[in-house]
Amino acid sequence: MPFRNDLGVAFQTLREIDVSAIRDECERPVAIACFGAHALWTRASALLREEGALYAGAVTPNPLFYRPLAAATFEDWCLPADMALVVLDARIPLTAAESVALTRLAELALPTTLVIVGVARSAEYLPSLPHLARTHVLTLPDLDAPSALDALAAAIFESLPADKHLAAARALPGLREVYSRELVGSVSFANASYALVSAIPEQIPLLAVPFAIADIVVLTKNQALMVYRLALAHGAAPEDHARLGEIIPVIGGGFIWRQIARTLVSLVPLWGILPKVAVSYAGTYVTGVTAWRWFATREQLSPRRLRELSAEALRLGREQAQAIVESFNQRKAMPAPPRANPGGSRRS
Repeated sequence: MPFRNDLGVAFQTLREIDVSAIRDECERPVAIACFGAHALWTRASALLREEGALYAGAVTPNPLFYRPLAAATFEDWCLPADMALVVLDARIPLTAAESVALTRLAELALPTTLVIVGVARSAEYLPSLPHLARTHVLTLPDLDAPSALDALAAAIFESLPADKHLAAARALPGLREVYSRELVGSVSFANASYALVSAIPEQIPLLAVPFAIADIVVLTKNQALMVYRLALAHGAAPEDHARLGEIIPVIGGGFIWRQIARTLVSLVPLWGILPKVAVSYAGTYVTGVTAWRWFATREQLSPRRLRELSAEALRLGREQAQAIVESFNQRKAMPAPPRANPGGSRRS
């Protein structure tokens, strides 16, 4: 009885969402060793620590630790850190002591983001710098430019270990927009990819209903975990996962719209795989953006804005679905590698 079995597994999966690993992830200590021009670092720190957390009561340690570049004792200061953030002023030449310090930093091979402020291209300044291993270089003409914070946040995430991204966004409000955007995009892509794989058996009419139900539950579970991560990133207490039902009226439009649309696509094989993948991406995207805006600003999207967001999501979903399906078809068309004979050649 495949229908009852799939239905039972689906609802059991929904009941057994385990958030303990995500709770542990959000509470991991984060340490970013910061060096460079003090005035510019002060400005960069202010951008990263900007106020605006939804949950004002959430207090996390400041992960930024500053030392003047030339005065740093790298072995004691950097080795416990997850990454280094160096902010240099391109208008001021490096001193001999600072150049030596950068060389010593390179020898540690610590993941590093090097921010050069005051130039448009790194080539204008980098020839005077020593080689830095594992370094992501960012040039910013002006730290006060509207796009500077997004660029700085993205560069930090480039160097910071992925398992520290959630904790860093929780501690530094300036990282939250980039974290949320990347999270929503990655979960939307993952759900769309899952929809493609699960859509293949759904093209068989006898299997369509049980697989469609299991598909809805799995993708909804992924969305629920995405919403929980967004809440934690914006300062919610880890135990607040039990209260996420409070925001269902806010994001319910996204859930309902996604479920109805994807169910129709799943149960009508004639519509094919491409629309199902597009709707899976778009529905997750709408849910994520709606929850993100709620946690960040308490903004409840109006029906008009939700329609606009849905149209944008469907456009993105169609583009992603086309790319995912084409990539899948290309991999299927690739010849299989020759199989090795573990037993070696046989003697005649």
